[in-house]
Amino acid sequence: MKLLLVDDNEKRSLEITRLLNEVVGLTDAEIFAVDNTQKAKDLLRLHHFDFLILDVVLPKRDETPHARFGLSLLNDIKKRPTLSKPSKIVGITAHFEDIEFFRHSFEQHCEVVIEASSRNVYWKKRIVDAIKFEFSKNISKSTSDKSVTCITVHGIRTRGTWQEDLNKIINTASNSVSFESYKYGYFAIISFMIPFLRNLRVKYFFEELKSLNLEGRDVYIFSHSFGTYIVVKALEKIIKNKIKFNLKLLVLSGSVLPSNYSFKKILDNFESTVVNDCGCNDRILLLSEALVPNTGMAGRVGFHGLNNDRFVNRFFKGGHSHYFDKSNSFMEKHWLPLFSTPSSLNAIDERTDRVLVSGIGEKLISLLGKTKEVIYLTLIFLLIFKCFI
Repeated sequence: MKLLLVDDNEKRSLEITRLLNEVVGLTDAEIFAVDNTQKAKDLLRLHHFDFLILDVVLPKRDETPHARFGLSLLNDIKKRPTLSKPSKIVGITAHFEDIEFFRHSFEQHCEVVIEASSRNVYWKKRIVDAIKFEFSKNISKSTSDKSVTCITVHGIRTRGTWQEDLNKIINTASNSVSFESYKYGYFAIISFMIPFLRNLRVKYFFEELKSLNLEGRDVYIFSHSFGTYIVVKALEKIIKNKIKFNLKLLVLSGSVLPSNYSFKKILDNFESTVVNDCGCNDRILLLSEALVPNTGMAGRVGFHGLNNDRFVNRFFKGGHSHYFDKSNSFMEKHWLPLFSTPSSLNAIDERTDRVLVSGIGEKLISLLGKTKEVIYLTLIFLLIFKCFI
């Protein structure tokens, strides 16, 4: 979603921007903030905005702010074909008198005019609710005219309660998405360590995918931890067996795949968008990289060599399962919008640790990871040798 904020009150503009970041989940790249109507027109000639938040009283350039400039901008948006028309417009003002005097004129163009002042404690909530409603409207529109199936796959040592939570979140925005939650029960760490047992899970999921009637449907897949391994390896089998279905979106979170894994085959065979969400404080993946054969820590450091309009690494503060913490509403802020605009992704990078310190630590773990298979094979050989000699 692209949002244009036109407000000459610098403090309030920063406050709204922070609100959009923290509560709605919009990135700085999605928010365009200007302080006069001329700058707003310049941006409207270049971009289409899903949402416009417009101060009622504004300057045209450097003049004394007045409501006529805001009204003039709204009239230009309505009449001039060179200005892209935002999908929704909300007016704001700090003065109740402004609302009463200009309400009729502004509400001809705006869906609502909000008193954004200290005496109105609900103004922030009203802005958030309006944006969330627009999200829901876009999602409902984009899913209602097509058949959509959402498939979720959980990680090890869990029963994937987040899958039901995601189902509920999406159903609040659209009732036309069908869900398939793949459950494989509690998977112990020792089983995760053994490639044969991992591959059995891949095989079972592959068979489940084949059995689903996905022809003519847009498929969205969300996976976490070991679930990312299961999904990607099953997609490799799908490609090998030349089974066709329309993979629209693949979301990986806390991925245990190696960071040098190549998605070329998947991107070449599916017209899909791939999102790799990472927790920059994910310590569990350090153990995966260091100790577990054929796995890595892509859910911490990202996949190398990829970041374009069809693949993006996104880095967030948090550990291995922060995606499902209800207090931060991660799935609502960062996964739900993907049903509306999966092709317009912005890179997110919340890493704040020191590059040198974290880089050295991750490099040492990575070097250990490169030798783990050799170490295990050597130990197995020595064990066999000792048993037979």
